[in-house]
Amino acid sequence: MHRTLFLALALAPAAHAATPEPKAGVSFDHNDWTLACDNTRTCRAAGYSPEASANLLSLMLERAGGPGTKVVARLRNGEGDEPSPAGALRLRLNGKDLGPVRDTGEGEKVLLQQSQTDALVAALPRQARIEIIDGKGKAWPISDSGATAVLLKMDEAQGRLGTPGALVRRGDKAEASVPAALPVPVIVHGKLVAPRGTDAALAKVPGLRKALIASLPKADECGRLSDGEQDEIEIQRLDGQHVLASTSCFMGAYNFSSGYWVVQDKAPYKARFVTSDAEDFDRDDATLRGRFRGRGIGDCFSGHDWVWDGQDFVKSSRFTTGQCRGVAGGHWTLPTVVSTVK
Repeated sequence: MHRTLFLALALAPAAHAATPEPKAGVSFDHNDWTLACDNTRTCRAAGYSPEASANLLSLMLERAGGPGTKVVARLRNGEGDEPSPAGALRLRLNGKDLGPVRDTGEGEKVLLQQSQTDALVAALPRQARIEIIDGKGKAWPISDSGATAVLLKMDEAQGRLGTPGALVRRGDKAEASVPAALPVPVIVHGKLVAPRGTDAALAKVPGLRKALIASLPKADECGRLSDGEQDEIEIQRLDGQHVLASTSCFMGAYNFSSGYWVVQDKAPYKARFVTSDAEDFDRDDATLRGRFRGRGIGDCFSGHDWVWDGQDFVKSSRFTTGQCRGVAGGHWTLPTVVSTVK
C-alpha cells in the first residue's frame, strides 16, 4: 500500500510553483524633475520645461544598474494644444551650442550624442541652463529645478553614493562596490480552464459578497462594496476550484476601478483580495489591467498589470507617464515594476 501511494505521488504532475512578487522600485518627484527606478535597478529621470513657459519639451536620463554603466539621454517634443519647437533642433547648455538633437520618437530609439549627455550630467548637479534652439532660432528652456535632488536619489537607489561614478555625491569608494543590475523576472501564464454553466449563479450567493468584504485589508480598499452598494459581481473561471470575482469599488469623474478576488467556488469561499486598482480582466492573456488618468485632459497616466500564474495574480507591471505637462498621453513610460511574461 505504501509503495502504491509512493508511486502515485511520484507520477503525479508537479504543482505549479508560486511566482515571487517583484518588489517595486523607487519613485520620487522634486520641482520640475521626476524619478522612477524599477526592480532591475534601472533608473529614469525626466526633466521638463518650466510650467510657466507652457512648452512641451522633456529630457530623460536613463541609467542601468551596476558598476561603470553609462547614462543615456532622450528628448521628447510632445504634442498638445500649446506651441512647441519646430524645425531642426539644437542643444544649448549654459550658452554653449552642443550640436543637433532629434525627438526620440514613439520607439524611444533616438539618443542624444554621448558627449551631449556627459555635458548635461556634469552640469545638472550645479547649474544648467538647458535650451533647445528651434529652426527659427527661438530658445525653448528645460528646467534644472529639482535635478540635483532627483539625481542624488538615483545614486542612492543604485548604490552609487560615494563612488567615482556617482552623478552627485562622488567619492573614492570602489566602483566595484556598486550593486549589480538585477535580472528581469519571468512570469509564466497559468492556463485558464473553460467557464462552467454554474459560474454565473455563484455571483448571486449572499455568502460570497460577505466573504469579499471580510477579506478586504481595510474598509476603504473597496468603498462601494464596504458601503453596502449592491453592484453586480462578475465571475470568471480560473481553474477547477477557483474563480475570479470582481465588483465596482470606485467611480469618479474620469476614472473608475473594480476590486478583484481569487475565490474558492464553494462555501466558505476563502476569498483572497488581489487589488482594487484594476479596470478589467483579459482572459486571452490572463491579465488584470488598470489604467488611470492623473487629470481629466489625459496628459498623464498610471498603470498596473497582474498576471495569473496558476496560483495567484502576480504584479507584472507598474508605471507612470511622468508629470502632467499638457502632452496627450504623457511624455514617457517610467516603470517601477518590469517583467517578462511568457
